[in-house]
Amino acid sequence: MIVERVINSVFTSNTYILHEEGGLDYWLVDIGDVEPVSALLPEGARLRGLLLTHTHYDHMYGINRLVSLFPDCVVYTSEHGREGLYSDKLNNSRYHYDKLIYAREDNVRVLHEGDLVPLWAGCEAEVFETPGHDWSCLVYRIGTRVFSGDSFIPGIKVKATFPKSDKTEAAESEQRIRELASGLTVYPGHGESSMID
Repeated sequence: MIVERVINSVFTSNTYILHEEGGLDYWLVDIGDVEPVSALLPEGARLRGLLLTHTHYDHMYGINRLVSLFPDCVVYTSEHGREGLYSDKLNNSRYHYDKLIYAREDNVRVLHEGDLVPLWAGCEAEVFETPGHDWSCLVYRIGTRVFSGDSFIPGIKVKATFPKSDKTEAAESEQRIRELASGLTVYPGHGESSMID
């Protein structure tokens, strides 16, 4: 699997583009600025899905633009994440002066702990619920890679001061991610990827 990173203009959040060598089936982890993402997709690319790590504004603000360009794209999130898609209060967009309410309901799939999302033949994303930074947080483990969103950013203390944050859960989730990512490479919601000892 090939991973390409786009650094977004809002809070330098990360969007990850996932694909196989020579293949046309693509996946995203989070979405901010759509134009640089679209520029990296080849002609004929099929965007199969968007894996949201959580529904805070800086990790999803390009979602309506994205699905207008790729209407077959499926949006994956947690149960609480689904609430955040349709609430400018929960997704914090009202504080960015850019009220964001997701425009569709038909393509949203809710994920739970232990679910497996098939990406390509022999390749799945394993789902972990990691609340704390936000109640909607999910982590995805795909082979030797872990996409941790803001639940774990190596070298940075997890921020747990949002309305749906919980400091105790944040600490527990961080420890859990450290364990499940041991020996693997973590791709956080902000900053560079790094291998976890």
